[in-house]
Amino acid sequence: MATEFKLEHPIKSTDGSEISTLKVRRPRVKDIEIMEEETTQLGKSIRLLSLVAAISEDDIRSMDAKDFNTVSEAVAGFLY
Repeated sequence: MATEFKLEHPIKSTDGSEISTLKVRRPRVKDIEIMEEETTQLGKSIRLLSLVAAISEDDIRSMDAKDFNTVSEAVAGFLY
């Protein structure tokens, strides 16, 4: 089951489409393994959100900071 987040500030995807909502699934152990390859906390957050939302890391980087924080905090909550 995925959780849907409406972005306050939609983004343009690297493929040119507009992303106004993100459907985020719960992380799996494999996602955490991949996330842990990153060395910084920000890099880990970007990597994990990219995996669970099924969009590119570049798309995540183009998100508004508030939208990123909102969704990242929700994803982190899935881990505990």
